[in-house]
Amino acid sequence: MYIMPTLNSNRLTSRSGKLPACDPCRAMKLRCDHGRPACSRCRERGRTADCAYRARPFRRPFGRTSDEQKPREDEASSVVPSPGLSRDPVVPSVQYPNPGYLGSSSHTTLFNQLQLPIDTESGVSSRETEYTSTAQTDYVVNDTCISRGAELILELHRVSLIQPFAQLFKKWESTGTNLALAGPFTGPCASTAVHTLSQCDGTLTTATAISRNLFYRSRRPISFSSDTTFDEYCINFSGRNARWETFGLFFTAVCRASVDLAYAEPLYGSEQQRRKIQKLTLSYSDQCLDLCLPLDCMNDLQLFLQYENFISHSQVDGDQSYLSWRKLGDVAASLFALGYHQQQTESFRATPHFLRDLRQRAFCRTYSADKNVSIFLGRPPRIIRKFCRFYLPGKHPQDTQEASRKPAVWDFAEKPDFITDSRWAALCAILKEDILDLFTEENYDERVRQARLIDDDAHAQWNAVPNIYRLECSLKACDRRPVERDLMVNMKLNYLHVQFLLRLALLRPITTDPDQELIRISTDMLGLVVETIMLKDQIINSGTSLVWKVAYYGLSAAGLISLTLINRSFATETLYSSISKVFQDLSILVGEIECGTLVYVDSPNYALLARASETIKSLLDRIMSPLCNMTTALGNQPDMQVESDQMTTSEDGTWGLWDSNSLQDFEINFWHNLAVHPFLSH
Repeated sequence: MYIMPTLNSNRLTSRSGKLPACDPCRAMKLRCDHGRPACSRCRERGRTADCAYRARPFRRPFGRTSDEQKPREDEASSVVPSPGLSRDPVVPSVQYPNPGYLGSSSHTTLFNQLQLPIDTESGVSSRETEYTSTAQTDYVVNDTCISRGAELILELHRVSLIQPFAQLFKKWESTGTNLALAGPFTGPCASTAVHTLSQCDGTLTTATAISRNLFYRSRRPISFSSDTTFDEYCINFSGRNARWETFGLFFTAVCRASVDLAYAEPLYGSEQQRRKIQKLTLSYSDQCLDLCLPLDCMNDLQLFLQYENFISHSQVDGDQSYLSWRKLGDVAASLFALGYHQQQTESFRATPHFLRDLRQRAFCRTYSADKNVSIFLGRPPRIIRKFCRFYLPGKHPQDTQEASRKPAVWDFAEKPDFITDSRWAALCAILKEDILDLFTEENYDERVRQARLIDDDAHAQWNAVPNIYRLECSLKACDRRPVERDLMVNMKLNYLHVQFLLRLALLRPITTDPDQELIRISTDMLGLVVETIMLKDQIINSGTSLVWKVAYYGLSAAGLISLTLINRSFATETLYSSISKVFQDLSILVGEIECGTLVYVDSPNYALLARASETIKSLLDRIMSPLCNMTTALGNQPDMQVESDQMTTSEDGTWGLWDSNSLQDFEINFWHNLAVHPFLSH
């Protein structure tokens, strides 16, 4: 009977009395001080989660000579087992629960200040001995998990869609776009997933062997050093080293391809078939993520998969979906657990540049998404900058700079890409977070003072952006590749939205004249969204879908313009000078939604856009009716004024649709309330 060795067991030392090194130190051939639960080198490099010791590091398998020995990992890498092979792969010992990043206020930091007596035989402190012997266990993937994975493998074999999925991915990739964060890995992941699944012959035995191997690889830490190249890094999860994260990224990329490509025959030729493929591939991505997350092995590849999975859910399930909201929270939780909100640490800076850049992009994009989704839904943000210290990504090590409201330094020789998009998204998110604080400032004079400082910083940030990144002309006149056009539209809309929110925070009750600058910004933002809709065949989704641009930016601008048209009777010179353009843009927006060219009836954001379209159409019909014009409608109808007074909810006697300054009012409730305005109900 085999007895699990304790820390004082002789099996944890060699015959010469040598102590074993942890897995990370052994892989990098570095000297290990054998500390437990994590050695000092792993603690300094922020890899306490990966610091694990083999249960029997110096034990030779019985009945095998040194010449006949073969590493167990080579056995596990064989996808199809030989007849009669039923031995499970050995899973390395890990600390459980996996603590991840532990900051300065954590319990470990406090107790690490204590000097504990050292066991002279094992070199381990008494408290570490007691803790490790009880809390550190050898986690082995059980048969239930392997069976779940095997069922997924068999389902993928039965549907016979892997080759069509691979063709769809290649067609999508050839357009010049990719996943905004995990794009560099989609190629190796796709080829690995296709090759691995092609070895399944439809039997339970083979599927179980593939599942077992995927679990074994998913349990292993992704090894790298400061001089690891990108190709060397990819070996950790490609080829014979396929992981569940590998499969998950492949299916996520296929899901994105089906979102971006309207037709991909013979895989799908109608919108109903397309929606079916979107949901199917997203479910496969979810299942892969659900299989690797419980392993409690945090790593970068898993983080990238979580982010891209969240983006796919927002596009397939809708931006108002609770599942999408929860997925974003999971990404934020993983960022904190990995410690990527504190990027000034030595361990973070010691990673190879390409990986450090991807980590920075992951934080920047998640930080931006957190602010945008929070504003869109009217919910509190979950990533607060005062608790974070992060840096902007760059193509070269010297391009890295700390994120702040100070104007960023840009490379004027580069073209718009996912790196520049991530940088700008983070800079705008910083400004938006500070603007959100303005809405809680009760002293209006102080609110104005802070707003002026934010406005100056926003202008300085935009002026620092090279002209090659800024969309200064019409989208039609922009001579760029489709994906670059979309990136430039994203940057311009993000900047206009900062200006929009800033002036929205300073908006007085509607009884006073509205800010003409706010109206101008709204018309510019709506105009750019409408132009993007009209030229949608000349752009390619670069990570922010067209529907999100319409729902987030377009409806905010349209909502303010509609409210201005109702309440101010065209009383501003701004609307007088651009009234025809405003009517044109609103009409195009309504027409695109009603005709189904923007969203279909079963699309996730259809309810929101349809409600807004119906309200805007009612407003336009009312304004342009030959029996009624805006002046007489609001100025010479006492009955309407009485009804409006009866709907008053604020103390100053105004109609209370928008007095709360709640940003989420541009969501579906805003359009429901606007539809019952007295002007539209007559």
